[in-house]
Amino acid sequence: MPILDKIQLQKAATFKLGVSNISENQVQAAFWRQGVSRCQLCLYKHGKKQKITMEPMRASGIQDVFSVIIEGERIAQRMNGLEYDFIVDGEHVADPYARVIAGRDHFGKPHKHIYGKFEFSPFDWTGERWRPLAEHQMVMYQCHVRGFTKHASSGVDAPGTFAGLQDKIPYLKELGVNTILPLPLYDFDECIRDEEGNPTGRVNYWGYTGNAFYFAPKTGYSSGRISAVEELKTLVKSLHQNHMNLILDMYFVDKTPEFILECLRYYVLEFHVDGFRINQESMDTSWLRLDPVLSHTKLLAGSWGRQPENRNRPVCYEMNDGFLVDARRFLKSDEGQTANIYKRFKEQGDGVGLIHYITQHNGFTLRDLISYDVKHNEANGERGRDGTELNYSWNCGVEGPTRRRQVVQTRMQQERNAFVMLMLGMAVPMLLAGDEFGNSQKGNNNAYCQDNVTTWLDWRLIERNQKTYRFVKELLAFRRKHPLYHQDRPLTGLDMKGRGAPDVSCHGKEPWVIDFSYYSRKLGILYYGSYFEGQSLYFAFNFHWEEQEFYLPDVENDKEWKILVDTAETGKKIADNGIYMMPARSITVFESVCNRPAEADRKKKKNSKKRT
Repeated sequence: MPILDKIQLQKAATFKLGVSNISENQVQAAFWRQGVSRCQLCLYKHGKKQKITMEPMRASGIQDVFSVIIEGERIAQRMNGLEYDFIVDGEHVADPYARVIAGRDHFGKPHKHIYGKFEFSPFDWTGERWRPLAEHQMVMYQCHVRGFTKHASSGVDAPGTFAGLQDKIPYLKELGVNTILPLPLYDFDECIRDEEGNPTGRVNYWGYTGNAFYFAPKTGYSSGRISAVEELKTLVKSLHQNHMNLILDMYFVDKTPEFILECLRYYVLEFHVDGFRINQESMDTSWLRLDPVLSHTKLLAGSWGRQPENRNRPVCYEMNDGFLVDARRFLKSDEGQTANIYKRFKEQGDGVGLIHYITQHNGFTLRDLISYDVKHNEANGERGRDGTELNYSWNCGVEGPTRRRQVVQTRMQQERNAFVMLMLGMAVPMLLAGDEFGNSQKGNNNAYCQDNVTTWLDWRLIERNQKTYRFVKELLAFRRKHPLYHQDRPLTGLDMKGRGAPDVSCHGKEPWVIDFSYYSRKLGILYYGSYFEGQSLYFAFNFHWEEQEFYLPDVENDKEWKILVDTAETGKKIADNGIYMMPARSITVFESVCNRPAEADRKKKKNSKKRT
């Protein structure tokens, strides 16, 4: 008895590779490989096998394409869940367009045979409330689907899965992030093999490999309760219901532009994803910007060049290591960085969106950035040859973990400095998962092969680092509420409306006196509230190893400066003459607040006499 009976076969007339249901009673399968002379579709169910001959489409002028239409009553429903592959000139080949993969069900376990699986189940998107976030609303969060909840401390029902990530949505929402960027979640071969193709026992944990089925959500990331397709769709629906977006990291290797475009459109149309991070060498990215489907999503890459400006809904976003390098070097008090950090802190894209980060999956975590001078990748088994040497890190006096009080205090202050530089700049910030509660990889800056507690987030760290977690949460809440970060036009650095000060301006020790000298480590940045109908903000940076005097600018006569954030936590106050003694290696954020006019005039006269 064949797996499928009472069926009829027809030659397909449409060029659509892979398998697809034309209607309830028709399913099409098509395969292409250059130079193929014979092809069959092979079906599998409970040890049974059925072969279906496919005919070439040469009559339509298409070479090397074999296809078939299978007709029968409720055939799509009957074929749903069946496994399949193609027999191509006698060789069994998995479908590169497969929507579901069977054979890689358990992460890290070597497989012998890979099959596609028919997936025609409908999904109910009712109540989804799909709404793309505007650039000024975005706060990004990079995570690994498996490592995010695999640790026993995660407290989710299905650790290391799409369902586990979904269970953490309330946490992410409370933290204040709203745009999730997971590492590759399509079905890739994580088992690293030798030259003969034999498993070595090591894994490619990150998933940046060309041996992948790009159309299929990774089966090893599903809980097994439902298909990986349905579980990922359920995750996306839940994110959208919580006003959050999902951006997929797609790393294409040796794929045609047509394949890439079809794959990305599939995830938008079938999974409702909000955008993609793409390795630009895979294709001419201008195709993405002009595509009728993809031009309505967010496209992330290293560089786009200048694009037609759209402040409310840019399509292209740049994420590169420029901010990472400059911020790290300024953080560790390198020379010659003041001008760079001023530019980075205030910059906004020229027709594109900008995404800034100090850490990402490739490199140190933030806690390691302030705890290690050099990488410690011994566990990778490559004798320390892997991973970048250019970490731009500083261990604050001791390499690795320590209980020395002064070193610990310096590290915590540096951590707060990094969060302010990242979260309160003008570009879209991206936080690496776990940085908000002090996650460490023990100095490993290239943990691509570590599927263990090195990369699994230990959620117990939230309790141990409550102060850090609250600090990040408060910064994100401030960013979400302050009008500076929700403008519909870019800052110019000019007083375009004659309001007494530019919208953004640079200062040094004294107001309006810029010091970009090689040895300068002091910087003041003023955002003038009159330009965004909010309170003015003044950011004072002192990355000298000694405290320094700062003269705060007088801009608004009826207002005075109030300290919002002091990363040194010294409790210092502003002197009556407007001088503030900045602690060493610290950032202070001031906000202008209303004062009685008479009191403001009195203080202004008093300050003028003292300075004279």
